[in-house]
Amino acid sequence: MMIETESEYTHPTYHRPIPATWWMSNRRYFLFMIRELTSVFVALFVLLFLYELFLITKGKEVYELFQKSLRSGPFVAFYGIALLFALYHSVTWLGLTAKIQVVKIGKSTLPPVFVSLGAYGGWIVATGLVAYLFFNL
Repeated sequence: MMIETESEYTHPTYHRPIPATWWMSNRRYFLFMIRELTSVFVALFVLLFLYELFLITKGKEVYELFQKSLRSGPFVAFYGIALLFALYHSVTWLGLTAKIQVVKIGKSTLPPVFVSLGAYGGWIVATGLVAYLFFNL
């Protein structure tokens, strides 16, 4: 005999309870979740930067007042945390490129360490270029 509807099924389905802190019991899960959390701080920094660009259009006085508020303790702490989280997110993401990206040259495959070195090298070059432009323009 087949069960026609779900309501005729008499045995309840087992749902294993999962605590909200499930990711804290395993180091790999913990590091993964922290990396995902870092993107929230990076997004907040980007929103703050976009708001700052918007305030430029409102005049010099408004922009300078906002700049003064950014030098307060909470904003400086936020910038420090956002910088650390952005670095952590970048390092872990670029470390994954060797596992994600397979580079084929003819019939052979480039060793993963060279893919990682290329990703980190590109990051260093881009950072150096931005720093050069920032301090020389």
